[in-house]
Amino acid sequence: MGYVPHNCASLSVKLHNHELRLGDIVSISALGQHMVILNSAKTAAEMLDKKSSIYSDRPLTQMGGELMGWKNSLPLLPYGERFRNYRKLMHQLLGNVPSASLFYPVEELETRKLLKRVAENPDDLAAHVRK
Repeated sequence: MGYVPHNCASLSVKLHNHELRLGDIVSISALGQHMVILNSAKTAAEMLDKKSSIYSDRPLTQMGGELMGWKNSLPLLPYGERFRNYRKLMHQLLGNVPSASLFYPVEELETRKLLKRVAENPDDLAAHVRK
């Protein structure tokens, strides 16, 4: 475990029948991925709102990003200029009710198609949903 302030006890965890008290900032490593857990709203606001360019990033996903070729899609982009531009464009397209409502007819049509496929062949539900 990483840095755990002694005067902070905002989270406790049972580990091998022992109670472990964790502080506002905890770091762990799981499956080779290092993570920092912010355990209080105050600490999170200080680190993520005020100093987000230093502390914020998104995890690198080898399978989806690198192997599948989706590394330039919005959900898998790391924080940076490209991410901000993509997010801005996505918000302009879908970020408000009037814009999003333009897609309602297509959503309704595709939902009807899905329901028809499921009714005709319910055993292939996973394939229908994937399509």
